[in-house]
Amino acid sequence: MALYVKDPQVDDLVVHLMTLLGTTKTDAVRQALQNEITRQTGQVDLVEQTVDFVRTLRRRAGPNPKPANAAFIDSLYERD
Repeated sequence: MALYVKDPQVDDLVVHLMTLLGTTKTDAVRQALQNEITRQTGQVDLVEQTVDFVRTLRRRAGPNPKPANAAFIDSLYERD
């Protein structure tokens, strides 16, 4: 079954997504449709959930002005 889209705005969107993904128009449309179906049915990908979780943690933690160095890491294992 063929799908013909005659709307220039839709074509522009597909070309833009195709460029972002580095795929063909068919693959861009396939991925966009699959993503929307997944979003509508509430089936969230575990990888996406994990990425969102890590981003939230990083945003809440803020920048790290004192990165860990060898001396700091060694101090974690010292016994009193």
